[in-house]
Amino acid sequence: MPNRARAPLTALVLTALLTAGCGSGSDLGSSAAAQTGSSNPAAGGTVQVVLKSLFFNPPAIHAVVGQQVTWTQEDQAPHNVTYVSGPKFASSGTLVKLGDTFSIRLTEPGTIHYVCTLHPWMKATIDVSP
Repeated sequence: MPNRARAPLTALVLTALLTAGCGSGSDLGSSAAAQTGSSNPAAGGTVQVVLKSLFFNPPAIHAVVGQQVTWTQEDQAPHNVTYVSGPKFASSGTLVKLGDTFSIRLTEPGTIHYVCTLHPWMKATIDVSP
């Protein structure tokens, strides 16, 4: 193939390769939120925490008074959500089966610290804004 014919083909291939890895960006906010543990407090929806691989995921979340936080058991090992400090909440029982959940409604601002007493390295926080 002559060089003149290759140039447009090369440009087309390069353009396709460069744009293939670029999405709309619509998922960037949600993946960043999952990694940092931030949520959209203004939305007022439920904040989700997953118990998996012997960790709370995310380990730190941000929420507002009135929001609900729901923990979902996705691990083979049993877990619990036990209050340590901050605005008080009633701790969970043991979540054993996959899909078991525990929820609380946030009633006052402050930083809540909690732990799984079955796996004491599992520590997490909820930063509750007014």
